[in-house]
Amino acid sequence: MDPHSAQWHAFEGRSGCHMAHEIPGQGVALISYRHDGRQYLSFFANRPPREEITGDLYIGQPVWGGDQRRHVESVRLHPDARTLRFSRRTTQRLLDALRDGREPQIRYEAVYSGDLVEIGLTPAAFQRALGHYRECIARHERVDAGTATRGQVIPGRTGEPMADSDGPTWEGNLPRLPRGPRTEVYFATGSDDLTRNALDEIRRFVRAVEDNPHWGVILSIGYADTRGSAEVNEQLAEARASAVRDELVHLGLPEDRIEVEARLIDDEDAEQDIHELAGNRRVELRTAL
Repeated sequence: MDPHSAQWHAFEGRSGCHMAHEIPGQGVALISYRHDGRQYLSFFANRPPREEITGDLYIGQPVWGGDQRRHVESVRLHPDARTLRFSRRTTQRLLDALRDGREPQIRYEAVYSGDLVEIGLTPAAFQRALGHYRECIARHERVDAGTATRGQVIPGRTGEPMADSDGPTWEGNLPRLPRGPRTEVYFATGSDDLTRNALDEIRRFVRAVEDNPHWGVILSIGYADTRGSAEVNEQLAEARASAVRDELVHLGLPEDRIEVEARLIDDEDAEQDIHELAGNRRVELRTAL
C-alpha cells in the first residue's frame, strides 16, 4: 500500500467515537468507542469469504520498514460484511502497535483460488486521527460525569445517511462506511399490531444488531399510507414505531438506544395502487454509528 494514500479518519457519531480506515480494493477497518465504555475493532471486507475460514494475525513493520513480523494469534474470517472481529484485548494490542508505528497484518488463503491474501492496517496518518479519537472519548467521559455537554454531531460523518437513505454514506474525504443493520416491518390497514411476520423480522434484526456492536443507535421510523388526515396518519405512524420499539426492548435491546420517529408521506409521493399503499404501512428500522 502506498503510505501517502493511506488515511485514517476520526469522527464523532451518535453513539460514540470512531476511526475508519479504507484499504483500497479490500474493505474498511472500523474502530468504535461506545457511550457504554466498550471499544470494538472490526474489518468489513468488500468481498467476504463464502464460508468461515481461518487466517493468522501478525504485527510487523510497514512496507517501507522491512519484512519483520511476529505472529499474534489465529483469526476467523466470517462469511458476512463484518468479516473480522477482534477481542478487547487484541483490539488494544493492535491500537498500541499502530501508535508505535507498527502494522497489524492479517494473512489467509483464499478458498477457491488458493492465493495468499494479506490485509495490512497501515500506521501512516494514524497518529493525528488517534489524537482526535482520544479527544472525543475524553469529552464523552466528561459528559458521563456531568461536567461537559456532547459535541455537535455532524450529519454525514456519523452514519446518519445510512439510517435515512440509500445515498452516499460519507462526507468530504471520509471513506465509504459500512452499512449497519436495517430492515422494514409492515402492518395491516389502520393497525399498529405486530403480525407474526413482523415479529420474526424484528427478531432477525435484533440478532443482526447484537452481531454488529459498532452501531449503537437504533431508529424506529413509522409511516402510514396517505389515506386519512395528516393528524391521524402521524398518530398511527408513531404508534407503529412505538410498537416496534417496545418489541425491541422486550427482546433485550436497551430502550435508551432506540429513537422513535413518525414521518408522513408527501403528497407528490401518494400511492398509485394497493401495492404502494401496503408498502407505506411500515416501520423502517435503521442504525447509526
